[in-house]
Amino acid sequence: MIENIKNSQIRTQFDTQFLDGAIYPDGGILFLRKKDDEKFKKVLLITEAKRQGTNDERKKEGKNKQATGNAIERLGKNLTSIKAMLNHERITPFVCFGWGCDFAYDVKTVLVKLNVLNEFYYLNRTYIFKTDGNSNFNHFSPVSMYFREKKWEVDEMFDIMKEIAETSLRYYIF
Repeated sequence: MIENIKNSQIRTQFDTQFLDGAIYPDGGILFLRKKDDEKFKKVLLITEAKRQGTNDERKKEGKNKQATGNAIERLGKNLTSIKAMLNHERITPFVCFGWGCDFAYDVKTVLVKLNVLNEFYYLNRTYIFKTDGNSNFNHFSPVSMYFREKKWEVDEMFDIMKEIAETSLRYYIF
């Protein structure tokens, strides 16, 4: 990530004492590479999948509710890193699919956290391009966050991921 930021030649200050840390998005990262340029590495798509919530199962078992939000906290750390890495780009090709009882529409505490992570932009919409800024690098970076109670099927996720990756590819080649 830091190498990607350094290659932008915009930012000059880095705290490197924690370089052994890393993020590993659940769905992986798709890069655009050039055979003849080892340094050329552009992000086309970063994907996460988060399941959160067992309180529905715990209730059936007669157990007490647990606190909500652990998967969202990990998402927040990863998203902060991704946004820093892509700050110099006009796109943030990231998508997260979340499911579980904690993402039910009436469980507002978790949805509020997601809304804040997405800079108060809508959930369950595709965002690729940064928006609403007033200078070259002062834009908001909404990302595609799809959350619901029902588990996501592969074909549903594929269509959204394909749209993001294709749009990112067009951004870099045109």
